[in-house]
Parts: sequence; C-alpha cells; structure tokens
Amino acid sequence: MRPDRIAVWGVSVLGIGLVALALVQVGGPQAGRMEARDAARFDDLLALTSVVTCKATTEGNVLPEDLSASTSCYYDARREDPYTGAPYRYEVVDREEYRLCADFEDAARLSRRAGSFDPETGCLYQQISLDPAQ
Repeated sequence: MRPDRIAVWGVSVLGIGLVALALVQVGGPQAGRMEARDAARFDDLLALTSVVTCKATTEGNVLPEDLSASTSCYYDARREDPYTGAPYRYEVVDREEYRLCADFEDAARLSRRAGSFDPETGCLYQQISLDPAQ
C-alpha cells in the first residue's frame, strides 16, 4: 500500500473514531430528545411554583390543598406531563414547605438546574414564607 493511501485511511479511521466518541459522550439524538422532554417537565414544575405561591398568598395565607384552578389565580401552567399524561404530584411537607414531583427519564441530568431538586425522587422542594396574621 502506498504511503498516501495509508494517510487517507488513517485520517478516515480517526474521523470515524472521533464521531463515534462524540456520540457516546453526548448520547446521540435519542438522548437529546429525552433531555428535552425532561427539561419541559422541569419547566412545568417551575411554573407550578407560581401557582402555589399565588394560591397560598391569596387564599388564606396557607399552602393550597391541591393545584386545581381557582378564581383568584389563573396561570396557564400544565398540571400533567405532556408526554405521558401523568399528573404532576404536589405534596405539602409542612406549613411553609411543599414539593412538586414528576417522573423524569434521567433526573440526574437536571440536578444542576436547582439546588432544591432531588433527582432520586424527581421532586422540586420549595419553601414559602407565609404570615398567618394576614
């Protein structure tokens, strides 16, 4: 084999290897779609924090029992997963703390988005300061 052909083959193999390594590192198109679905779920949970805050501050200064629509607060926030149809979970932890949860495909990738997010449970923990005197 001539030296110029060896060089062409070497560069070709190196290029294919780099593309394969990049796909392994990034995860390919399927991983990108999964990441986008999880980001949408996380954004939905963040939007629901506004619903909780509004309902808590306008309806008795206590955390709401649920995230149902109310006359005092209208937010166009999804209350269910747009991909599975499963409802997001809302749970009161104590008087001023609650959590919003979803079923994520790879929650560990979201752990850097919010310090109050627990990737093991898929829950976003939030605290709200409520003045019972109001």
